[in-house]
Amino acid sequence: MFTKKKKYGIFLIVSLFILTGCGAMEGKTAGDVEKKTQVLAEGTGRIPIVMTAGNVKVEGVLDDSETSREFLARLPLTISLKRSDDREYYTHIPALSDKGNAIEDYENGDITFYTGGPSLAIFFDKAGVSHQGNLIRMGRITSDLHLFDKLGDSIEMRIERKEPQMEHDVETMKAMYRTMYGYMLYETRNIAGIGEMLDDGFTLTHMTGMVQPKDEYIACIADGRLSYFSQDTEQIDVQLVDETHAILTGQTRVEAEVFGGSRHTWPLQLKFDMEKKNGQWLMMRAVASTY
Repeated sequence: MFTKKKKYGIFLIVSLFILTGCGAMEGKTAGDVEKKTQVLAEGTGRIPIVMTAGNVKVEGVLDDSETSREFLARLPLTISLKRSDDREYYTHIPALSDKGNAIEDYENGDITFYTGGPSLAIFFDKAGVSHQGNLIRMGRITSDLHLFDKLGDSIEMRIERKEPQMEHDVETMKAMYRTMYGYMLYETRNIAGIGEMLDDGFTLTHMTGMVQPKDEYIACIADGRLSYFSQDTEQIDVQLVDETHAILTGQTRVEAEVFGGSRHTWPLQLKFDMEKKNGQWLMMRAVASTY
């Protein structure tokens, strides 16, 4: 597409996952994406979008430049994109206005219009190593950039506005995750509240592969075999699969005593399969890991 220049105690840990539970590669951290998203938010406006390729959903925001508004007017749009140099996905598109945020080079997470194409280019890696000019930044990816690692060399992608209900569902599930931790802390335990969040068929898969059903999991919290004293949630990511299914991944540092062990602070990750039943989001199953 482009003319390019390159400058070249295990049991204790596992037991704790009855409650809950990535490192980021250099050059494409979630923190970098969040900082750039904040810049857009401080401007004159931003429009949330969703990009779907197969089972992978990537979210982003567009700014309100003339270039971006012309692109937004074409949505929803289904297009074929090609992967290039493991740094971007691109495709030819009809020309857009050049009255936008012209940039000298891209940063990971940029959604851009390449005036020399004309092309749409979505960059996810190699900023500072691989370089590209003639770009107008239209927006930013707000999802984890590692999602692009799941995509092939040629993909079909649907790009559309993020509807208000979708945004509401995402915030609802994030609130559920935070509330779950509040209910599990020793001083504020709410066993009934935890139970209401979990589907009757809920299971938790430990790092060892052991699968624990809902009733056993709740019993461990209720009788004190799992005692939690503090928590600090560092990240929550929600990926909507469709209107009634989603994947929630939370990363939290938890101070706890587990099965009579000493008190420790653990970096815990839990990945939930979520399902909306009768208008209510429920946690269907979870897989535990560290981060």
